[in-house]
Amino acid sequence: MGRTGGVVRSHDQLMARRWREEGLWPGTILSDRFFELASKRPERELVLDPIFGRLTRGEAAARVERLMHGLRERGIGPGDAAILCLPNWTPFVVLHLALTAIGAVTVNVPPIYRERELEHLAKFTGAKLLALPAEFRGYDYLPVARALKAKAAALRILFLVGPGSDRADAGMVSYEAFMNTAWEARGAPEDLTRLRLDPDAVTAIGFTSGTTGVLKGALQTSNILSAINEGFIRRYGLNEEDTIFAASPLGHAVGFTHCLRMALNIGARLVLLDRWDAAHAAKLIASERCTFTAAATPFLVDLVGTPALAQCGQLPSLRLFLCGGAPVPAGLVHAARKVLPQTFVSPLFGMTECGGVTTCPLDAPLEKLWMTDGKPCEGMEVQVVDAAGRTVPTGTDGELVIRGSMLSLEYFNQPELTAEHWRPDGFFRSGDQARLDADGYIKITGRIKDMIIRGGVNIAPAEIENVLFEHPAVASVAVVGMPDARLGERICAFVVPRGGSSIDVPEIQRWMERAGVAKQKWPEAVRLVATLPLTPSGKVQKFRLRELLAES
Repeated sequence: MGRTGGVVRSHDQLMARRWREEGLWPGTILSDRFFELASKRPERELVLDPIFGRLTRGEAAARVERLMHGLRERGIGPGDAAILCLPNWTPFVVLHLALTAIGAVTVNVPPIYRERELEHLAKFTGAKLLALPAEFRGYDYLPVARALKAKAAALRILFLVGPGSDRADAGMVSYEAFMNTAWEARGAPEDLTRLRLDPDAVTAIGFTSGTTGVLKGALQTSNILSAINEGFIRRYGLNEEDTIFAASPLGHAVGFTHCLRMALNIGARLVLLDRWDAAHAAKLIASERCTFTAAATPFLVDLVGTPALAQCGQLPSLRLFLCGGAPVPAGLVHAARKVLPQTFVSPLFGMTECGGVTTCPLDAPLEKLWMTDGKPCEGMEVQVVDAAGRTVPTGTDGELVIRGSMLSLEYFNQPELTAEHWRPDGFFRSGDQARLDADGYIKITGRIKDMIIRGGVNIAPAEIENVLFEHPAVASVAVVGMPDARLGERICAFVVPRGGSSIDVPEIQRWMERAGVAKQKWPEAVRLVATLPLTPSGKVQKFRLRELLAES
């Protein structure tokens, strides 16, 4: 799959030694931890999901072992990239554990991705495995699977998962049929323990959108992913008795690290929800006595506002809700404290590149919950700097830079972007504007980079603009985020029509669909303009477009 790092950079050696001594980098592999827990209490429930039901640790261990042998027979092994584009279903859990155990690299992406994004990722990573739902939320993935099978030459396994997977064409594999084969009993058993990767080798790649519209893959090791969990474990006392509710997509950083891997790391139960519905979520949290979740701001907005909350007794089991991905308004925190009196709601600032950087401790003053984005978790340090990289005075806005045990190694096969974001002293340039107060709490005050955050998901305007520029009625276009009470931002396209033609939202959305772009990236508003405001160098002044939205 190309260069995957796997070596701690020289300037981090002293810090890495400290992280190991402090237990933030424990030197363990998640699959080893899982098999250890499964052997001790195989009858304990591991996961519940809406499609595949309940699964105990022992049952899951048998499935993981079977899948490990099946993947090896199909030629999947150490260093091979495997793309998991699946909803919050148990097969995601089983696949990730099996891939980890045989040294393959999990590339987790959300199921909103379509042919355009998946083709790019499959070719970019040289993926040998791709797992797709057969159908999800009314969308049929079979045509996507057919197209990718023809275009991504490196693929050895293309799984179709879930209801409808029996429609798999030649060259595809039904996950359910695959798991009905006793791979572990075929031929001479292979010693799979020799395949496990070093804890400092890359075990996962988390992709995130860049400001240029190019997807960037953050390289994560077992030690780095363990540190992301350990920061919350130490701050909030999470343990085996917790039940983690995962409505955040497992293919996104929050669901993958703070829900899936957290549950497997501490041996907690994992309750999955594949389609967000606030009333259903409230009932599930109540009936399964969930204690912890991490999710984007719109999830909390909807949960606080659902009438089902009163019917569920205000969710007395839910003791912790970490809310991030988009700004958390103070009014939302106030409202949550009223309707979820037993729940500690804390803002969470993090990035795919560096985990969950800041949250509020349990003893944080109320004003910190309302007015900040928290303080660094153990193992992390932050600075606010000016354009020259010099630390600015307390209370002054500047760029937030981040260093610590949760920080990924680099970007996959993108050395120029790595050099741009990772400073020589090991700090990562976040591109976010922030200020630091005297108590060590940060407040994100804006975004230096041009990014739209819709429902907690980063969306690069340039990617959308590149697609819209190809429309015959579009002479020029600029895409910006417009404020939205629920999602944080929605997408608005400012279009200069070509030759007196016209274009509206339905036509733009049809164009995006034909281009195979994920629906969450489709513009939801269009403004027709004669010209776009430009700088002397020809760059669009997007702040002026945002001002026009504010005025209207």
